[in-house]
Amino acid sequence: MTLRALTRKLVPMLALTAFTPATNAAAVWAGADLKTSGYGVRAGVALLPVPFVGALGVEGGAERAYTTDATSFSAALTLRDLNLPFTPVDAFATVGAEFSDATRFYAEAGLRGPLLGPAGWRLHVRARQDGALSGGVGVELRF
Repeated sequence: MTLRALTRKLVPMLALTAFTPATNAAAVWAGADLKTSGYGVRAGVALLPVPFVGALGVEGGAERAYTTDATSFSAALTLRDLNLPFTPVDAFATVGAEFSDATRFYAEAGLRGPLLGPAGWRLHVRARQDGALSGGVGVELRF
């Protein structure tokens, strides 16, 4: 079998795998994170499945920085359950706003994977409009 023939057979299969929904797609989720800038909790709900991509949802959260006692709240639109082929891991991308002493917009991206039952891990990186960068790790319950 030539390389060209092998490519013709594998490319369609890989394309289908890349665009299938993640097996651990969630309708509702809640979680807690430890970040480089603080800690927080969040919850969300999927509103609209996006065929061959994932799910569009909304998420809200409360966060506290390590350096202050002030709590900030966030609201976001998220594209979740972006399948990564041949892995149990999926990706997400989020845009939202933090509300505290000022409103700051942010973009966040990361990876999610299974732990046990409905529990999973979450790694993310966030960039705010004021130039602040943070990263974190957390646990998430998905239903």
